[in-house]
Amino acid sequence: MEINWLGHSSVSINSRDVILIADPYDSSDGTFMNPQKADIITISHDSLKHSSVDSVSGDPRIIDGPGEYEIDNFYITGHGTALTTIDQGSARKINTIYTIKAEGLSLCHIGALSQKLTPSQIDQVGQTDVLFVPVTPPEDEDNTIIQETIAALQPRYVVPIQYTLGSSSEDLPNPDKFFDTIGATEKVAQNRLTVTETNLPAETTPFILNRQ
Repeated sequence: MEINWLGHSSVSINSRDVILIADPYDSSDGTFMNPQKADIITISHDSLKHSSVDSVSGDPRIIDGPGEYEIDNFYITGHGTALTTIDQGSARKINTIYTIKAEGLSLCHIGALSQKLTPSQIDQVGQTDVLFVPVTPPEDEDNTIIQETIAALQPRYVVPIQYTLGSSSEDLPNPDKFFDTIGATEKVAQNRLTVTETNLPAETTPFILNRQ
């Protein structure tokens, strides 16, 4: 399985040549997502920066809320949570956390999580191998929610998303403090994360990706 970060909260997951893209975004702020093609799109919440399906080519199946879905070799479950901050263009006060299973691995994209998970939600998400987490969302300036989520789910890999490095017009946080918070001692970003059942680290490990 190959994982790439596409910028903002968007990631692509390639499992046996079936491609899932989470939270594709538009270019309204001058930031462009590189051309992408997908078979599946998941949308965490109704926002210009998380639901721009027109930014992706192909004829993808679109998943935009809670439920259970089986598409090709992906098994996807959406878990609804409250969305306390409504982004520009958002019409619904719901954020969907997705657990994505393929190749014996379990991945979790938490979208715009704005409150800590309940014990029931933690049980629903279950064992997690790769967890995608936004860097310092507005509702979590001290990263408490993110730290508690990582502690509860105990993923093997933590992949930061939704941040900017260097000079950029994007209204996104610098990740240095966040990297320190999650224990990222090695801050050299990689182009992709290639993961299998047999190469998972024994302990929770931050993995920083370059935007593709």
